[in-house]
Amino acid sequence: MNKKIIAIGKDTKIKKTIKKNFLQAPYDLYLFEDEREALQIIYDEIPELVLVEALQNPLIEISIINSLKSDPLFVSMNVIAIVSSDFNTNDWKNFLIDDYIRVDDLELDLLMRVNLSFERVERVIATSPLTKLPGNLVIQREIQKRLDRGDIFALAYADLDNFKPFNDKYGFSRGDEVIKMLGRLILNIVRSDQPSGSFVGHIGGDDFVFIMSPDKIEATTQKIIDMFDNLVINFYDEEDVRKGQIESINREGIKQTFPIMTVSVGITSNQHRNFTHFSEMAETASIMKSFAKKQKDKRYAVDRRRG
Repeated sequence: MNKKIIAIGKDTKIKKTIKKNFLQAPYDLYLFEDEREALQIIYDEIPELVLVEALQNPLIEISIINSLKSDPLFVSMNVIAIVSSDFNTNDWKNFLIDDYIRVDDLELDLLMRVNLSFERVERVIATSPLTKLPGNLVIQREIQKRLDRGDIFALAYADLDNFKPFNDKYGFSRGDEVIKMLGRLILNIVRSDQPSGSFVGHIGGDDFVFIMSPDKIEATTQKIIDMFDNLVINFYDEEDVRKGQIESINREGIKQTFPIMTVSVGITSNQHRNFTHFSEMAETASIMKSFAKKQKDKRYAVDRRRG
């Protein structure tokens, strides 16, 4: 699948140059004049790179991108600003961008700068390539940063039940689609319930984490569980949906029946407990997730211990 590039610009000559550069390049280019339309696409499906024209008033024109780049969700999204020939490099600290290119060099250097930016990101594995969500390194930093600041927050650790038998029967490709669906689902519901201050990350495989206010996280978790139940049946063959189970191979290599996949979630918070290191909090959430898998009445478990 080609990398996705969003370009935002109004100057006719610049747009023409951008189109010319990417005419035969192995990228999918989407060009917008209206930054609001571009932002909608960026939020719906995070692109690998954003090109933004910042000629007239860079501080204003980059402000939207600054807001995006300050969000951990967009940490891996490259941003290249197209600036004027007399751009003052002292202003660099005001921009949360990865690179800039002067408009006079656009025709000659644009494609090279884009290629180099992708190579830089690939050397720093900060996100899940499957879901585009922040990966382990970013997750650890985010938890530790909040603990160090003294923030009060809740951490949820989610994964799929009976995912391996599904993967073994239907193949990795369909399994990847389920993981991508779960990632989008968690992201959309978490951001809808708490637009500011929340966080979603993909540890790897079918393991995800999300961070929210302690008073919101249980209701959001139940929404995620319920919505996943409604959506996951679309990934099964009709006959298996009718049966409510599949035949697959267990870990001992023996054929066995397995129920339709579900989500289990473990939740902890530092509201009444004093965590000092991200690993302590993550381990507690993981333990609660194991409890959730054993419960029959609901599929999430909350650590309510104090002290």
